[in-house]
Amino acid sequence: MKTVLALLFLLGAWLSFAQELVIYSGRSERLIKPVLDEFTKRTGIKVVLHSGGTVELFNKLIAEGDRTPADVFMTVDAGTLERARVAGLLEPIKSEVIERNIPREFRAVDNSWVGLSLRFRVIAYNPQRVNPREIKTFESLTDPKWKGRLGIRTGSNVYPQSQTAMMIAERGERETEKFLRGILANAGDKIYPSDTRIVEAIAKGEIDVGIVNHYYVYRHLEANPQDKDKLSFTVPPNTHYNVSGAGILKTSKKKDLALKLLEFLASEEGQRLFVEENWEYPVDPKVPIRQGMLPRDRFTLSKVSLSTMGRYMVPAVDLIDKVGYR
Repeated sequence: MKTVLALLFLLGAWLSFAQELVIYSGRSERLIKPVLDEFTKRTGIKVVLHSGGTVELFNKLIAEGDRTPADVFMTVDAGTLERARVAGLLEPIKSEVIERNIPREFRAVDNSWVGLSLRFRVIAYNPQRVNPREIKTFESLTDPKWKGRLGIRTGSNVYPQSQTAMMIAERGERETEKFLRGILANAGDKIYPSDTRIVEAIAKGEIDVGIVNHYYVYRHLEANPQDKDKLSFTVPPNTHYNVSGAGILKTSKKKDLALKLLEFLASEEGQRLFVEENWEYPVDPKVPIRQGMLPRDRFTLSKVSLSTMGRYMVPAVDLIDKVGYR
């Protein structure tokens, strides 16, 4: 009898393990966990979430190699996913759901990574102190009149790194270096650890303008509606954009479960969760945005593809180091 009970216990443990996915996620746990909890509720598939910095997790996957316990790599940017594809870490995906719902420009060339939510780099500002006509482009922020009034995020973060990569692809290293040196000169010590802190600083009057992802402004105003007269954002032409996304690791023994997760996140329900929970734009153009969000057609995207941006991530980090942007 004891043997039978032991076998039943082991069988139950194995079945539980078999229905469990391990995710290395560069997304903030508080933002992605509600979406993953809904997936578990719908499918019964448990998710073990290991959160960290996107680049740090990429390096961890490289170091772990075939020994990694991870099944899915989830990031806050396409650049690191493209690096993972080039490094041979990701499995090409075949899925009618993904191909139907996610436009080709938001997927890897071999479908080994998939964009899941769309975000735009914008200029946040205080309408009481700044006329939006003064900040029509990112280059406007290099004007000396913004000295001491501009806030930027630390250069070790993947958001400014991805934007720098896209700028290098657009205009070359020389012009991008001029831009970086210009905003560094104007920011001085106003270099913040997060986009959240930048929008808070604008609302508090510490700075007048800052470069952030769009949804940080929306989230701040949702939590602090009294700041609506102190915080807004403008969308430069040729908008620098990115996606959060995910890929299935070649070493995963649970690729079928991993595909179910990605198909759920690419479904209308999954896309709505990204919009409702985080104020991100859906990559599926058929899914409506939240009331109060700027219509998608107000953003004119950079002509640089996400895959191309990924190829410039290492030169971008090198250039950021060169100019002392930390």
